[in-house]
Amino acid sequence: MRPPLLALGLLASLPVSTPQRWWLEQLAMLVPGSAATRWLLVADAVCLVAVGLASRRPLLGIPLALGAGFLALNVLGMVLTDFYLGLAVFHLCVGVGTAALARRTRWLGLGLVVLALGLGVLT
Repeated sequence: MRPPLLALGLLASLPVSTPQRWWLEQLAMLVPGSAATRWLLVADAVCLVAVGLASRRPLLGIPLALGAGFLALNVLGMVLTDFYLGLAVFHLCVGVGTAALARRTRWLGLGLVVLALGLGVLT
């Protein structure tokens, strides 16, 4: 009776036999640590405010940009089934979006992308 249980235990421990989380382990080096994530969220807010200020009506653009960012963060967390991976993708999306949409403060978005990738690898 023990050999089949041993074989089943060995089979379940193989990384190929658990495909639902296997792709997540491959992306683990892009996810920053918790202290870095807090500071990256502040940088995300700054970038979203910069996008709101670049709109035609900044008083309306800033709350809309922050609200859209909050909604996008929650959607990414649900779609990717791991909140921290969704948070890492959110940092990259905000950086790319700021670089594309904010005319004068394009460097903020590019800086956020470099910072998010750097902190993901280092922490």
